[in-house]
Amino acid sequence: SGLTPLQKHMKQNLGGAHFRLINEKLYKSHSAEAIEMMKKDPKVFQDYHDGFRHQVQSWPSNPVSHYIDEFSRYPPKTVIADLGCGDAALAKALHPRNLNVLSFDLVSDGTFVVEADICSRLPLPGSEPSSVERTEGEGQIVDIVVCALSLMSTNWPGCIREAWRILRPGGELRIAEVVSRFTAAEDFVSLVGDVGFKLKKKDDRNTHFILFQFKKVARATIPDREWSTLLSRGGVLKPCEYKRR
Repeated sequence: SGLTPLQKHMKQNLGGAHFRLINEKLYKSHSAEAIEMMKKDPKVFQDYHDGFRHQVQSWPSNPVSHYIDEFSRYPPKTVIADLGCGDAALAKALHPRNLNVLSFDLVSDGTFVVEADICSRLPLPGSEPSSVERTEGEGQIVDIVVCALSLMSTNWPGCIREAWRILRPGGELRIAEVVSRFTAAEDFVSLVGDVGFKLKKKDDRNTHFILFQFKKVARATIPDREWSTLLSRGGVLKPCEYKRR
């Protein structure tokens, strides 16, 4: 690009500072505000993901690579919903292997990614229980929901609720989260459990992130008051703050 090493270094520093600023805003605001920010300036989404890729390069491994490897062994036509998919790396790797990946994020790329507020409403079939009777809802087509480092907004429990709504009975919820976000992983597991999931497996061998595997279970309807209480427990995940590198 014809830049001197010093210019390159300065450009990287500026890019890094911009990334950290966007990152902080995404973690500390409601998903509706994040959508507003992206609408005003779609380049923000691109800048964020460029910065994020740069951060992840220094990690010993990346959760998306882990999921690509694991899901490659699943039966053809398995339906996977990737919530907060970024540049849709999961879909790009798994489509050629005959797996159906539905990718959602704040901004569409016009090809793989469908624009949606993952914490509010996904354009997919599925229902919530309508009474105190425990059910798993109906009309769902999704086998696996993936949230790889994507539970970002202050209202992130809404994403878990949407995952429950769109998953088939007994479907899998896979979550990868940065280690530094947890004060107590069991509080996080308890909150996800109260939305209608049972923990099957937790893998914390990686230095940078923890992997959770949940199974959807039957539950009753969640009244508004109870839902407000669940949302208020979102602080079990701290914002993820990337240090200067």
